[in-house]
Amino acid sequence: MKPSSSQSRPSLKFAQQIAAPALRNKGGSWLGLLLASLLAACAAPPPAQTGPVAATRELSIFSINDFHGHIQPKSPTPLMPRLPDAQTGEIKPQAAGGVAYLASAVNKLRAGAKHSVFVAAGDLIGASPQLSSLLKDEPSLAALGELDLVASALGNHELDAGLIELKRKAKGECAEAGCAWPGFKGGGFPYLAANMLDAQTGKPVFPTHIIKEVAGLKIAFVGAVTRDTPMVVLPKAIAGLRFVDEADTLNALLPQLRAEGAQVLVAVMHEGATHQGSANDASYQCPGLQGRGVDIARRLDPAYAIIISGHTHQAYTCKINGRLLVQAGSYGGWVTESRLTLDAGGKLLDAQAVNHPVLQSVYTPNPAFVALVQRAAELTAAVRNKPVAELKQGAQRAAQAPFGDSPLGNLVADSQLAYAKKRGPADLALMNPGGIRADLTVEPGRPVTMSDLFAIQPFANELVVMTISGAQLRELLQRQLPKGDAPPRMLQVSNTLRYQWRMGADGVAQLGEVRVAGQPLEAHKNYRLVVNNFMADGGDGQSVLRQGTERVSIGVDIDAMVELLSENPAAASQVAPGRIRRE
Repeated sequence: MKPSSSQSRPSLKFAQQIAAPALRNKGGSWLGLLLASLLAACAAPPPAQTGPVAATRELSIFSINDFHGHIQPKSPTPLMPRLPDAQTGEIKPQAAGGVAYLASAVNKLRAGAKHSVFVAAGDLIGASPQLSSLLKDEPSLAALGELDLVASALGNHELDAGLIELKRKAKGECAEAGCAWPGFKGGGFPYLAANMLDAQTGKPVFPTHIIKEVAGLKIAFVGAVTRDTPMVVLPKAIAGLRFVDEADTLNALLPQLRAEGAQVLVAVMHEGATHQGSANDASYQCPGLQGRGVDIARRLDPAYAIIISGHTHQAYTCKINGRLLVQAGSYGGWVTESRLTLDAGGKLLDAQAVNHPVLQSVYTPNPAFVALVQRAAELTAAVRNKPVAELKQGAQRAAQAPFGDSPLGNLVADSQLAYAKKRGPADLALMNPGGIRADLTVEPGRPVTMSDLFAIQPFANELVVMTISGAQLRELLQRQLPKGDAPPRMLQVSNTLRYQWRMGADGVAQLGEVRVAGQPLEAHKNYRLVVNNFMADGGDGQSVLRQGTERVSIGVDIDAMVELLSENPAAASQVAPGRIRRE
């Protein structure tokens, strides 16, 4: 793809100045936000720097992250861009994403940039909808390769199926049974993971970086995966691998990068921050920005001009110590444009960024990618469209204060407990909230399908029943309580478990009364607990569960949900929150 420089557009800085009053106002006026969105979507380079024009170069780095195989268009969800409604001005989620719309957005944006490159910050595949996952995510990789993606940081979900399977896909090879996607040849781009090492040799398993010549400069894209990968991936999937600190690893690469002639260094990492503000902060200050991504940014050598992040599914354009830290939300709903002004030697003179919403109301879907999605739909239709049950109401996965449990979290836990009880003794079930990936939505006259349920639980985790003591259960519940100002992410509980908690005057959360099946928790009594194998192996920091004994695997998590809803559709209406209550 050869970008054109024929178009002339207002500057990015001008767009941000117009947006600034609305963005500084907590609520913001819908008109100001609308202007910000529209102008940002057609922003162009800032005014030329003083001095000879030839002495400066302008480079646009377009980036996405956490695509998770969402090649199909997305309806409005809480994770999609929140912008003014064209009719009412109400700020609400907009229909966005889908690879056909993403292709049109990227192509249009790149056509307006004289020099550009397209990269990603990981989790392009894994935890994907059935349209992609049933085809081993091969259509997603093929599609992103067609968009001239030059490299991606490795994400933890790329490792869901193990290293051997990932290498097969990265090389564009077919499994013994053949490729799931006709004509699959891979994505054609490398995964970068400087800090994922072979446990025996201590050497990186994937390339640490790639150098591309853009705008007459050698640009090094240096990749890292979150060092917390062992906490969020099944142990068997990462056996023989070791994950080390991101900042330390990237800093240690500086001599090698300079020796290879790199003039501009770009960090692309699958780790990020949490942010409650606008997707485009005109001041780049981003008050309240927090998380490991901020710590890494502060420790990363100043030689890195910009940090492109991922993992936290947030959309932000911020600066840490004057350096850009950006992220493009998730599922292809945003594209980040980071615009760098550089001198002839690669020294950074100015850096600006904007998140462009990939709105279905703005872009015309690219016909070639529409055909790709239709082909994937045809190949997977029989499985995806299998009806499960007709429900009267759906369930949301977000918990609302003062409760720590959500309707959908309760439904998932209830399904697992009911499934286990049919196969042996079981007292309660717990579910990690990160394993619930979408809301359960219901449309009048349409049954809930396998595809709907798979979107909620896409990992096909095994359910494990184990024995733990009341003391171990109390320790587990105490450990997962929120710490400080961190947002609560409570384990979701079955209908047989109730407990209360409170935040102490010292800022330390304390567990209150716990009841199982209506009776007070007994420290020395044994309970049969149902969890998925990710949690059973200590995932999400649940190390207490490694102590569980008398383990029995009983089946796959999605089968439990299918069984419950097909036999008792009313169960979806019996999961009101209140099992976890903050005093």
